[in-house]
Amino acid sequence: MAVPNPVFTNTIGESDGSVILATWTLTTADHTGKGLLIPEWADRTGQFVGTWGGATAAWEGSNDDTVYGPMHNAAGAASITATADANGGPFGVIELPLYMRPKLTTVGVGATIVCTLLLRRANPMRS
Repeated sequence: MAVPNPVFTNTIGESDGSVILATWTLTTADHTGKGLLIPEWADRTGQFVGTWGGATAAWEGSNDDTVYGPMHNAAGAASITATADANGGPFGVIELPLYMRPKLTTVGVGATIVCTLLLRRANPMRS
């Protein structure tokens, strides 16, 4: 089993790195994304889309990249989980741990879930 690394994209017109999009692709075989060290990005918005096959996707956080726990939705404070595109977000995140990662807590059959996390710095890098 491989640990999917995030792929980074500068967002539209933000070439200074103040706003980036991190994307992981999780599958039934590779179901836990690599934790992303992101303390400098205070605004975090996540989303899940894909072929579900009975999978459940969740966002998790950690301050040591070892012990992870559930992240919570800013709208309603429920744990951030999804079982279909219809409830896959987007959603804001309450907590600000050092690390975040997506995980398929139920791996499903033939699942391929694209997990995106939009990150915005509180202090832009622009001069």
